[in-house]
Amino acid sequence: MALSLTSPLKAQNPPELKDDRHTYVLAVLPQFPPLDIYRRWAPFVERLSKELGVNIQLRVYEATSQFEDDIMNGVPDFAFMNPYEVVVVRKTEGYIPLVRDKKTIKGMISVRKDSPIQSIKDLNGKRITFVSSKTICSLLLRRGLSTRKEKIHFIPQYVGTASNVYRNVILGKASAGGTLDTSFKKEPDEVRSQLRTIYETPPIASHPLAAHPRVPENLRQAVIDAVLRLARERDNHDMLNRIQMPEPVKADYKRDYMPLERLGLGKFIVNGAE
Repeated sequence: MALSLTSPLKAQNPPELKDDRHTYVLAVLPQFPPLDIYRRWAPFVERLSKELGVNIQLRVYEATSQFEDDIMNGVPDFAFMNPYEVVVVRKTEGYIPLVRDKKTIKGMISVRKDSPIQSIKDLNGKRITFVSSKTICSLLLRRGLSTRKEKIHFIPQYVGTASNVYRNVILGKASAGGTLDTSFKKEPDEVRSQLRTIYETPPIASHPLAAHPRVPENLRQAVIDAVLRLARERDNHDMLNRIQMPEPVKADYKRDYMPLERLGLGKFIVNGAE
């Protein structure tokens, strides 16, 4: 589903582009339901269009597989993707991370607050829900569980969004759920108050906004400059917080994401699963 937000608008100092009438597509990883993602990202995309003086189209997705098909084929010009996806598409389409949030992220496993489960070993043989087999939280958590001393054996279930993960745990359809700490913080109080965290992964660099190498270099730099400039204005804090980038910094692949190449996360991807 693609949503065009604005026609080209003139910024005070727009980058000089050979194709300044071109429409650029910005795709967003479906961590939340499509309408929720649209509400979070539409104001930012509209503002970025104004800052750059170009037209940017927001594209949201029903399923992670649809988003990943697009980035693996280089469809979007810009994409907000998870850290492991950056590693994968770096080798295929060459997407370049531009900006990310300053804070690191962690995978976390939650259970119902009143659950008798107190530690990871109590989940042996239990059902654990994840957003997808390919999300960074799922990959990190399943790797962590398989490499622990206890080597927990569990039944994974993939339910599409972080909200669905929590819903399954709260309703008792799963013993635990694995998500990112950033997703957990975005949930309403009435959801978070019913859950308890029993395990966290080591922190890693957060999701970046990346650009396909076909995007002109001066526009890529202009995006970095614009986002950092927006962050210096207090009025934009809520807007950036909604897209999980309240404190954006310039991203660097070698520093931020290359370490993930050594973790062998690819073997934890389940073919045919979301």
